[in-house]
Amino acid sequence: MEFLGRVAYEVHLMRPLLPTYLHLLISAIFPIYIAAHSSLARPASAARPSKAVKGDDNDNDEVSQKIESLSASDAVVFPLLAGATLTTLYLLLKWLQDPAWLNWGLGIYFGQIGLVFATKFLKDVQVFLRSFLLPTQYTAGGKLWKVNNEERLFQVDDTDAKNKSPVPGIFRNLPMPQFLNELIWAIRCLTYKKAKLNLHIHRIITLKSSIDILDLSSLLVATAIVGYHTFFARPWFLTNFLGFSFCYGSLQFISPTTAWTGTLILSALFFYDIYFVFFTPMMVTVATKLDVPIKLLFPRPDGCIMPVGAAEGSAEMVEYLQCLAKKRTMAMLGLGDIVIPGMVLAFALRFDLYLFYLRAQSQSDSTGSAKPRYVQVTGGWGERFWTTAKLRSKELQAKSFPKPYFYASVVGYLAGMITTVVVMQVAQHAQPALLYLVPGVLLSLWGTALVKGDLKTLWRYSEDQGEDDDLPKKGDKNNRERSKSDGSAEKEMPQEFSKSTDTTEKDDEEDRDDSEKSCRQLISFSITLAEAKSKDKGTLKARIRVMPPARTRQDDRNTVTSDHNEGRNTSVVDRAGGEPPEKRRRKT
Repeated sequence: MEFLGRVAYEVHLMRPLLPTYLHLLISAIFPIYIAAHSSLARPASAARPSKAVKGDDNDNDEVSQKIESLSASDAVVFPLLAGATLTTLYLLLKWLQDPAWLNWGLGIYFGQIGLVFATKFLKDVQVFLRSFLLPTQYTAGGKLWKVNNEERLFQVDDTDAKNKSPVPGIFRNLPMPQFLNELIWAIRCLTYKKAKLNLHIHRIITLKSSIDILDLSSLLVATAIVGYHTFFARPWFLTNFLGFSFCYGSLQFISPTTAWTGTLILSALFFYDIYFVFFTPMMVTVATKLDVPIKLLFPRPDGCIMPVGAAEGSAEMVEYLQCLAKKRTMAMLGLGDIVIPGMVLAFALRFDLYLFYLRAQSQSDSTGSAKPRYVQVTGGWGERFWTTAKLRSKELQAKSFPKPYFYASVVGYLAGMITTVVVMQVAQHAQPALLYLVPGVLLSLWGTALVKGDLKTLWRYSEDQGEDDDLPKKGDKNNRERSKSDGSAEKEMPQEFSKSTDTTEKDDEEDRDDSEKSCRQLISFSITLAEAKSKDKGTLKARIRVMPPARTRQDDRNTVTSDHNEGRNTSVVDRAGGEPPEKRRRKT
């Protein structure tokens, strides 16, 4: 009875703080959930996709994203580096007395990193909203409608059914003025339009990327937020936004190589967190004194009760106003308590995807030798909302797969976080969250593998980025035949262009080699133009390359080389509608 009475008393004390703690739980699991799904990529159990899917979310095309794979040695390096950094910051705070200058310097540092992560986070948020407001497909009338941006209409495959309304689902039959219809179509085309940027500065940077209007808008908004937070004011909600961005970006670029490696890292940081919270004042001091986005803040209730019927100058009203003037206390959650367990949660989701294709392979082929083709599983949230499960395309159906290990790890994480909050409230002392999060996550992950009989598979599963079995090796004579058999080779160009184009590419390669050998090439900037389509000819991609001419030690050789190159490229330039060779020779 005494125990139950103590429980009732603590629940009574926690009741005003329940909204704060609920806010903490949602804010902790939110970046983990979205970052884990954004980190999904083709597993080793799936073959490369044959071709890009038309009409799918182009912002989620498969990209060879480099992930920092953590090894077993990182289990030792992580706590040592973290401890050294924490000790350095603690000593600086003691030496400076006033942390204003340290906050300013660290704010500049975190602002640079936050600009990159905030831009990526805002871009993905806009893509998510675009898929709901302007989806590429939806179901209505028992049919699957897919967008055709070129003709500005939705149509059904293999039928003549067309609809020119730009809005999806039940809203497609609403009467709409012509100017509004054209405006929405223009916005749709603008948000889905892409441009390719290729930038090369010799020995400095090489950039090849696709950009769109969402990238530019995300960069502008992120710059405004980071600039305001760094140089003007740091309200708690902007600090939390940057914290979300850090967690979202970090979980997509850091991953343990194996489940055993993740277990070692979490176990090492488990003891690190206990030591620096319970046995030293460093962790609490640094977290409370530094005003930088290394934590999430959650305002607690002020606890001020307004007196009823009190006069303006009375003692009750003065006490109430003094209570409001006090700075509201904040509950804090370090970003490490999100990123460190979140790595294992994202790993568990990728393991679910690996098992999904592994079992699909065993079902499709009795020998288990043929890998199923990979279909992009990220994105398409709005398309899944606007379509029914029975009428979805194969690409959308592939985005839904069983996730038992991920959901079990999420349950373990939430159980550990709830335990942390309860113990902190009862003990009235800061708690090392990893003390409760690490057992919850690891027990749920390995326990699920034990129950489902996948313990051996989980132990052997690795995300070490080795050479891909499906990629043709360099120097292989059968590369072209292998590509054609896979169905991924592009269509051959017309015969009248193929020979000239091959010669031009060969000449460009020789010129580039000569330039790099002489160390005279400084900047190479190329722009991929719009594709030129004709009725009787294939698609021709034109490319413009602007670079300074390569200079050699011998002027005569330079002249001969330039004239020779001009002569070799004359037929191609003339056919493409360029300048006469004589005029270009004079410019050279």
